[in-house]
Amino acid sequence: MGRRRFFVSAESIREGAACLPDDQAHHLRNVLRLRNGDVVEIFDGKGGGYSGEIELLKTGVFVRRLRPIAAQESRVRVILAAALIKPSKFDWILQKATELGVQEIIPLNTQRSDVGTGGNKTANRMQRWERIVMEASKQCRRSTLPRIHEPQSFADFLSGKEFASCTRYMLYEQAPNIWNPGTATFSEGVVLGIGPEGGWDEGEVEQAKAVGYETFSLGPWILRAETAAITAISILQHYVNLSTLNSSCRT
Repeated sequence: MGRRRFFVSAESIREGAACLPDDQAHHLRNVLRLRNGDVVEIFDGKGGGYSGEIELLKTGVFVRRLRPIAAQESRVRVILAAALIKPSKFDWILQKATELGVQEIIPLNTQRSDVGTGGNKTANRMQRWERIVMEASKQCRRSTLPRIHEPQSFADFLSGKEFASCTRYMLYEQAPNIWNPGTATFSEGVVLGIGPEGGWDEGEVEQAKAVGYETFSLGPWILRAETAAITAISILQHYVNLSTLNSSCRT
């Protein structure tokens, strides 16, 4: 078994030591029953990762004598713009997208989304989503937490300028061509648009094309929304990693 990992905010890491937040400290003391001197790993969600030794005190749980760990992050900035679907399925997308190196996740209200947002419902979901990506980051040994945007309408998303310089794809089951990202360059990042269970509305597809999105399918089968999201990310990361490997071999 690998070393146990814990999330600690960057503000709680000072002078070669870290103080664990209460929930992480409780898990270390009372669930895992780790002891003084045991070596664990921590990460701050902003790219910093460390190994160090536990010190259990009445005033808290500390990890001291910190040593940096090299971060393992995606070689390309990946932004997943995914239509809101049933909560359990969307939670699954968040978990797996984190494991596959996505940097940003944008929940979208689309024409055929079957989940509403607003008020306290949005705040509660954001808290749950942040817990999910934190736990997934711990598990897969990432040092950076994906940024989760607040839910927004599809129209607002398309009108935004934040991702205008990125390569942008809409995965659409009725598109005539199957996606092959192998020849593309992604210096500014990649946006992957994934529709809801009922698929993209034709008007949404036309709106996306009008602002620069390319549309492709993922093959001859109709995939569930959560399957399409993970398939698209996996294809992209495979090509990115393969391209990097081939470039290294040539040099």
